[in-house]
Amino acid sequence: MAEKNIVLFLCFVTNFLIVHSDVLCEWGFCTEHLKKETNKCRVTPPDCGYNNATHSGLTLPSPTVCNCCEFCLPLYARGNECSLGGPGDGMTIGRCGHGLTCDEVTRTCVRMKTKCHDAQDDYDARFARGEVGAFERRPYCDGRGKYAAFDCVPTQTCFCQSEEGERLFGEVVYTGALQNMPCRCSRFNYEIMKTIDKNTPFPVAGPRCTSDGNFNPIQCLNNTCHCVNRITGERLGSEEINLDNEPITRLSCYEKQLDLFPDLSEGDPPYSTMSPCYKSIEDKKSIIENGSKNGFIMDYFNTFDDLECLPDGTSGRIGMLANGSKVCINDRNELIGDYIANPNTSEYNNMDCKCALTLSLMSSSGSRPICCRNGNFRQIQCYRGRCRCVDSNGRQIGKDEQNVRNLKCFSELGNNWQHC
Repeated sequence: MAEKNIVLFLCFVTNFLIVHSDVLCEWGFCTEHLKKETNKCRVTPPDCGYNNATHSGLTLPSPTVCNCCEFCLPLYARGNECSLGGPGDGMTIGRCGHGLTCDEVTRTCVRMKTKCHDAQDDYDARFARGEVGAFERRPYCDGRGKYAAFDCVPTQTCFCQSEEGERLFGEVVYTGALQNMPCRCSRFNYEIMKTIDKNTPFPVAGPRCTSDGNFNPIQCLNNTCHCVNRITGERLGSEEINLDNEPITRLSCYEKQLDLFPDLSEGDPPYSTMSPCYKSIEDKKSIIENGSKNGFIMDYFNTFDDLECLPDGTSGRIGMLANGSKVCINDRNELIGDYIANPNTSEYNNMDCKCALTLSLMSSSGSRPICCRNGNFRQIQCYRGRCRCVDSNGRQIGKDEQNVRNLKCFSELGNNWQHC
């Protein structure tokens, strides 16, 4: 199965990250422990109780026996004095707040210099000049100044993204400004791809994800499968099954609507969770290994560029017809609309089907995007008499205009902008 491809190092990291353990003290210990005068708790900074514009804090387990006392780590605001630590550098009881760092020269908390913060500054400057579009969102950065786990196109969909702002696997319908999308499984797979040595001969499989970027509730290693928390990936309970005897449908966390390959659990044992995409990789891997053992030079065959699997186990959102044309498909290998691109055309080479997939997720409401014939986003989108330029993910670029000719991208597209 696909999980057999996971190298020993990755197995260790995966299990380390998703197995959770707590060390608990005896109930009532702290009550008796704190009765002694020598064990009294110190007065903690009140910052955790304020949490406003000028005072904030982070509640953490206290560095005392069994964490019996309260502990508050103050988070200093921008411009407050701070310490870098080290001999002769002084000492503070807190640290700079989220998105801030201690400046080496001024020894005050300043805003981190990051790609996400630069994007926020650009947005703020354009907003002040009245150049922000109706469907633009100010980039959201996390406490380390990195991009948040997801980004949204208002009224359409939200999708996972890396810390550098690169779009990742995982997309859901936009539900509003308070939407949350953890994307931890999607980001975990992305980090694996970045970490694995480029010289690794065969693709490495990470944890299985669902279409929203969360962990599939069933994770397998070799032939053993168990249940996990969909958000964190942490194992739930001790329940597990062996695929040599039982299918994953026997697990209490099995959800039929999330199973993209139900046929793998049918018939007689042994069962499998290896998707057709991963099976193609395993088959090719076997050919290479057997050829090498028999003394054949397999360099010409030793590439998997055409066999990349998505974190949900599928082969992607672009399918191939018998005549060589590309079409857009969903996670169940079903056609999405009539989007197609013929060989030896620019539409074929640039096809990504992002717009087609977005449309397939959306209901009839909202600002439904216009797609090109190959399923990509049309570079100019219009809604209620106003038009805007968008990128390949459908996100607005610049302000919207009533006259399409005033858009910056119109000069590139010309009068043929409606046809692509």
